[in-house]
Amino acid sequence: MQMKRLVSTVSTLAALAAAVTSLSAHGALSTFDSGTQGWSATGDATGDLQWSAVGGNPGGHVFIDDRTTGGVTYFVAPDMYLGNKSFAAGTMLTFDLRQVYPGGANQFNDEDVILQGAGLTLAYDLATNPANGGWTSYAVPLSAGAWHIDTLNGAVASEAQFASVLSNLTGLRIRAEYQSGADVGSLDNVSMVPEPSALAMLLSGGALVHWLGRRRRTGAHQ
Repeated sequence: MQMKRLVSTVSTLAALAAAVTSLSAHGALSTFDSGTQGWSATGDATGDLQWSAVGGNPGGHVFIDDRTTGGVTYFVAPDMYLGNKSFAAGTMLTFDLRQVYPGGANQFNDEDVILQGAGLTLAYDLATNPANGGWTSYAVPLSAGAWHIDTLNGAVASEAQFASVLSNLTGLRIRAEYQSGADVGSLDNVSMVPEPSALAMLLSGGALVHWLGRRRRTGAHQ
């Protein structure tokens, strides 16, 4: 009897661990400690996205050198951030940005984070631009009320529209330049992962199911 209970416990925990691993695997994390990790850049930059093993927040980071005017340069997320990301609804997209420019500030405003999917484009406006010469950490809410359709002046996305985009995400871009003229934009520590509470609920739910199963089996033999 004890052996059966042990086997049952091991089986339950193994299944639970597999479920947690599956849920975690849908998330994405880029610390850039070992290369660009599939990120690229698009826009009016002078060259390709570069990687440095030092100077990040901390460790490695990616950066793009922009010495032209006109157009906007963006960091472009790789495939691991795309696809069905419905789990991320209500969580935060977090990342660190830094800009470095010579002379005085000549900043401009534009769409700071862009999500694309299901034929829709959603834009988000950061409250502040990155610091010049220092890292700034951001937490962008992945919820409908924070995003606008097409441009920052567009209509606020509905719950249905936002859910549709997250369920089939085809593009994620983070703005890399904020200064008119020469500047270098850097990115580090991008994270789109399930909330810890979601994993905790899964763990506690699995434990409860196992406990109830044991109670039923014990009661049947009393």
